[in-house]
Amino acid sequence: MIAYKYTTDTEKSRDVVGAVFEKLLQLQIQIRQQIILHPQKGLYPFLVTIVKNKCLDGLKTHKLQGEIKKQLGHLLAFNSTNSAFIRFELEAIKQLLNNLPAREKEMIELHLQGYKNEEIAVQLNISYNTVRNTLHNAKQRIKKLWQVFM
Repeated sequence: MIAYKYTTDTEKSRDVVGAVFEKLLQLQIQIRQQIILHPQKGLYPFLVTIVKNKCLDGLKTHKLQGEIKKQLGHLLAFNSTNSAFIRFELEAIKQLLNNLPAREKEMIELHLQGYKNEEIAVQLNISYNTVRNTLHNAKQRIKKLWQVFM
């Protein structure tokens, strides 16, 4: 019910809760016992907090993906009668993506297609933290390049 409160989608809320329990099961048995047998907190508050945070992370990621897609969509959909400006605009977009290292470009493209960081990590056989850090660096690089072009 907590996941549904944030996602308002039964399937998404099931996915969130499933992912939380999967991560909980991946913890070492001693750590799980400490969480479950904690004299004051126990398992329920722990699960509530994790489910809430996972939902909020998903909402934030979805919002960021939407913003990136919207900004790129505006660039690609912009119609101008000035052919020089159109060529400049297309070249700028091409350069933004081509100036990224191959790995960053690959991850940004997957990210823009809607893949989550965990899914990108599995697909590229790398850690979640590597994906997160690489995407962050790529976004920073794109912002700097964008300021140069525009």
